[in-house]
Amino acid sequence: MIVPEPDRALIRKAVSDRGLDLEELREDERANAWSVTVVVDGDDGVSLDVLSALSSELDPLAEEWGPHSIPVTFEVTSRGIDAPLQEQRHWRRARGRQVELSYVEGKTGPARGRVGDLDATVPSVRIVSKSGRGLAARSVTLSDIARAVVRVEFRPAPQDELDLLTDTDASGRGVREGEHK
Repeated sequence: MIVPEPDRALIRKAVSDRGLDLEELREDERANAWSVTVVVDGDDGVSLDVLSALSSELDPLAEEWGPHSIPVTFEVTSRGIDAPLQEQRHWRRARGRQVELSYVEGKTGPARGRVGDLDATVPSVRIVSKSGRGLAARSVTLSDIARAVVRVEFRPAPQDELDLLTDTDASGRGVREGEHK
């Protein structure tokens, strides 16, 4: 372990004080130069300015890690676009984004869809996907999903897909699961 427990607590506090979540604290002692990576995320993403300020704040701690004969590379970063959606907060933050999905053995669903509302009580997520010539919105239990990753899109999401992200339409009328608009 490169980062001592008291420093881990200071890292968690520094991240939390900025309204962010500590996603991961990676340590690698396998090479001649050790590395520590602090991975953070937030509801509104994480700006480079915030990453830089957090790195500057934590750097004095990093200077003390490891034996002085082995250099420690320290990095503060965000989850990145290719990080899988694993926690409910990841799904909530991905609302409106298109995702690639694969399912656990024995479960099926759309291979690609747009993330809609999260139902934290089940937990499940509404997925809007192409179905024939139209669109379908269905609730998918998170435990049925083996892996989901956000797809990079270079144009705005189609309005007809965005209209189905929640379980009510513009008039407030409920949209039934699987209903096509």
